Amino acid sequence: MQGKLYVVLVGVSEYEQSENNLKHCHQDAIEMYKLLRKHTTKNRMILLTNQNAKHDNIVYYANRLFQHAKEDDIVIFYFSGHGIDNNFLAHDRPLNFGTLMNIFRKTKATRKLIFADACYVGTLRTQSSQKKPDLGKNVVLFLSSQHGQLSRESRFLEGGIFSHYLIAGLKGDADENKDKFITMRELYNYVYPRTNKRSNNTQTAVLWGKYNKNMIILDLYKK
Repeated sequence: MQGKLYVVLVGVSEYEQSENNLKHCHQDAIEMYKLLRKHTTKNRMILLTNQNAKHDNIVYYANRLFQHAKEDDIVIFYFSGHGIDNNFLAHDRPLNFGTLMNIFRKTKATRKLIFADACYVGTLRTQSSQKKPDLGKNVVLFLSSQHGQLSRESRFLEGGIFSHYLIAGLKGDADENKDKFITMRELYNYVYPRTNKRSNNTQTAVLWGKYNKNMIILDLYKK
């Protein structure tokens, strides 16, 4: 059972500090929005890009939206942009991972996903594991790179390498057994080797959390 989807999508290509600007991150978020819009209603989604993707906006909308989720539902936070230390870099300032986890702890949904396409985002795992945070059951982080690795954009794919395969997998390419359900295991098995190969083994996706590997993320029958 998929349950209802509650989704916050953030893509930052344009920063207050213009030297940090990227090319395709906002478009990655838009493409993910288009995909997930087929699986939920518009009032259960928030898309924040560039100047709208400020720290306080992200926190406000994630808090407001995710509080409506029930136990059988799924909440998804997607981020594409810069990552640094234990933070995602919003348009104006860093968004700490701990802030996101506090929001996740308050939602009743038992399936909680973070998809992040950002440089050094694997630091979330290495730094947070030292503090041994209680992520809770069925909290999944699917991250584009390990600690110390860049997450690459591709002009040929017109987006982030990780996001490209993440979106393709969720569209149905990851459905190994053709049962019309995308599970976390299937998504990882699809995205991991392709991201690695396309980046010439310089970018390794990371999956982290306490979850059932057969957790259903998308029901393709509901397209």
